[in-house]
Amino acid sequence: MGTSTSSRGPGNSSPLVPPWADVDGAGPGPKPEPDRFRGFRTSLGRFVGSGDRSYLTKALRHYARSSTGGATVGPRRFGAMAQVGGELFGVLHQLRADPAKAPVNLRALAGRSTREAIDAIVEALVPQNGDAERIRTALNEALSECLEGVEAFDFGDITDELLVEVMIAYVVRCVFEQIVLDSDRAFGKAASADQLDRAEKGLFELVKVATDKHMRPLLDGQVQGMTGEQIQTAELAAIREIWKEWEAYEP
Repeated sequence: MGTSTSSRGPGNSSPLVPPWADVDGAGPGPKPEPDRFRGFRTSLGRFVGSGDRSYLTKALRHYARSSTGGATVGPRRFGAMAQVGGELFGVLHQLRADPAKAPVNLRALAGRSTREAIDAIVEALVPQNGDAERIRTALNEALSECLEGVEAFDFGDITDELLVEVMIAYVVRCVFEQIVLDSDRAFGKAASADQLDRAEKGLFELVKVATDKHMRPLLDGQVQGMTGEQIQTAELAAIREIWKEWEAYEP
């Protein structure tokens, strides 16, 4: 995955919800706890260095409860990411329903290589804000995973099942990328590249399982009539349930 040591992440006094993520207009949230990242980063570093999964669950408990302000505030940090997720759903749904009404730069994607199509969709959706890098990564990886093996992009291949898989994959990567950003130097506790890779994959798999568990029931059999705004609401609702699950982990 290779992104775990690229940034030291936010400081303890950084707002729980930065301005660009405050899409609901509820403000930055309460004053963050002193040393709000300490328990999370310490436990995560121990997981990276030892491979002991109990440290990973302890890290996520700290992350949900203290680092991000709990299930009421923490999911709001993903406001801008969820907003783009809703836009992604809207674009894909429009491309299969009526390509002529899709954004002008995406109408000619039919028959182009899948890589070209992914690049065009990503460029059309990535906003200019503090989450741009994580949104770009999440869009790229989610679309690449769900369209793997498809050489030419065909609007007719955008099924309800594909829409569900893309949206879940996108949220998985948004949450994973944000945790990685907030981890500071925790992944530097790995003694080797292999150990680092195992730690990243362990975190990613836990995020993936939790996201699928809480988001799939909100989408399966329902995406046909959903709007981008409803998808955005579903994303944040799923993240809220993930936070509740992590808060309940044994200390």
